[in-house]
Amino acid sequence: MPQSSFKIEWDAHEYEHKERSPDWFWAVGIIAVSIAIAAIIFGNIILGILILIGAFALSLFASRPPDTLHIIIDEKGITKGKIRYPYSTLESFWIDIEHPHKKIILRSGKIFMPLIIIPLGDEADTEQLHEKLLHSMPEEFHSLPFVERLLEYLGF
Repeated sequence: MPQSSFKIEWDAHEYEHKERSPDWFWAVGIIAVSIAIAAIIFGNIILGILILIGAFALSLFASRPPDTLHIIIDEKGITKGKIRYPYSTLESFWIDIEHPHKKIILRSGKIFMPLIIIPLGDEADTEQLHEKLLHSMPEEFHSLPFVERLLEYLGF
């Protein structure tokens, strides 16, 4: 299926970073502590501890800047950072240019990771990408998963 030899490369941020004010962290902390206290009152200490640990991890993740990923698309597959996705494991693709942060959405044959999202940087040529990917797999409309849309709506 793959055509002749080609290689398209670009760098993109892992996710779109948003600056958080100290008020955001206070709100997360107050909500987490409130839910944890409610869980403890209802006799579920482990859930209370889990909520506090989760809120702490969320705060750490929200404050770190995104890594820059090097993305390579060639005749054998797609490489996102250190992870290689051969075309044999991919079923279809969709290039989402309507979204404020352009991305390629790939449908994988894997059960636990059905959609793979590849960020498009400013330097990526979407027409050339579309042409090359079309020779390797079919194009099919894919929308962002509900959880991804919800997290973007909430500011993550």
